[in-house]
Amino acid sequence: MLKKIAPSERAVMRYLLTFAVLSLFLPIRLETDLVLLRPFELIALLTLLIGLATGRWRRLAFSAGFLLLLPFLGWHMVSAFSVDAENGLRELLQMSAVGAFAFALAQEASRVDTHKAVNILLFGMVLILAYTITWHVAHGYLVGWKHLFDPKLAFSFVPIALAGLLIFSNRAKRRTLWLAWAGILPLLVLSGERKALLIYLFLTAALLMRGRLAAIVPAIAVGFVGLFVLATTVENSYVGKQLQTILHPLSMGQHEYLAATGKYAPGDTPSNVQRAFAFTLSRQLISEHPLVGVGTNQFKNIIETDFSGLPDELRLAIHGEFQRILTENGIIGLSLYVLIWIAAWFRLSRTLSWALSHGLIGAAQARVLPLVLLVPCAFYVGTEASGTRAFVTLSLVSLLPELTRHGLCLSLHRMRRSHPRSMRHPRFLASPLPGNTR
Repeated sequence: MLKKIAPSERAVMRYLLTFAVLSLFLPIRLETDLVLLRPFELIALLTLLIGLATGRWRRLAFSAGFLLLLPFLGWHMVSAFSVDAENGLRELLQMSAVGAFAFALAQEASRVDTHKAVNILLFGMVLILAYTITWHVAHGYLVGWKHLFDPKLAFSFVPIALAGLLIFSNRAKRRTLWLAWAGILPLLVLSGERKALLIYLFLTAALLMRGRLAAIVPAIAVGFVGLFVLATTVENSYVGKQLQTILHPLSMGQHEYLAATGKYAPGDTPSNVQRAFAFTLSRQLISEHPLVGVGTNQFKNIIETDFSGLPDELRLAIHGEFQRILTENGIIGLSLYVLIWIAAWFRLSRTLSWALSHGLIGAAQARVLPLVLLVPCAFYVGTEASGTRAFVTLSLVSLLPELTRHGLCLSLHRMRRSHPRSMRHPRFLASPLPGNTR
């Protein structure tokens, strides 16, 4: 028989896992000669030790979501060792921490209360967001709240967590959440965090159009019209320039101009120039090493040795996991990586179809949830520099179907206990989105 888990033990593991994720938003790090250490590594190790030492994982769970991670992580490390031993050891240590977190999450997927976990994550990210804004304002930055690299990521992930709660909120809470949703917009505009603003725009369209793809595209177009109007009317030059780079991405990134003149083209930004240069160099390296890539972290080494004369802002790693993996790990690595995302989409859709057939959720919720959770995460890793955060995001995505199924089953169990006579046609505790759910 399985050991009965006490509520206090469940709470401990829930807080450890959520705190591990939140620690990636904190500006706390220790740089050593070999690796960059964060609180995440310590919390992940602690979670693993507690789970194994207390006997709560007597029957280890190797779910599909966890197993799908192993081929890619393994190829990533093999590619790292192909560069040199020190590089391989560095990635081995990093993947060990990520693997410990993914393993612990896989064991707890059938126990963790996902609704409470999301609330903890959202509360923690809101606190980090408040700290980030307060720090910038106190230091004289009324706009452009991007000087704290790690905490600024909360601008991208708060909308995702809030959208997840909106999907399954009851009518009493939904109005409050929509007010909070509207209140986020001016903060994102003032922050200058373009990635977060695009995620917010997509999520707003997906929520309002109830997951109907044919309606989401026109809604996004309307959103871009709104951005255009805002960009032409806003008085702050920084905010206006950030909005213009969203509206005219192809006209930005003139790295040849910077290399020739030593200054940026009018209206250009360091981020766009670096991305354009990295894309040009990646295209060359991919054509030379298409199958296995140049090796994990080798792109940065090539820039440091072959392009040492370029400005420092150009000599950075690739900002985008899909591009980085194809460049450094080749077609093999990218195939293993994309497989995780495709499998997560289909497995999550199958879980939601099961929940829909049992009356646990409405059709609108089944349509919206994959869009709200997977598309923004894919956009995030596709535009962000590689690192622990990208791998933890991948782990959460791969295990999302297991977490979702348990969360739905847990809600059904609670309903049966509290309303045993009303379960002929069970419905998810948080009612479906208002209106026609079909």
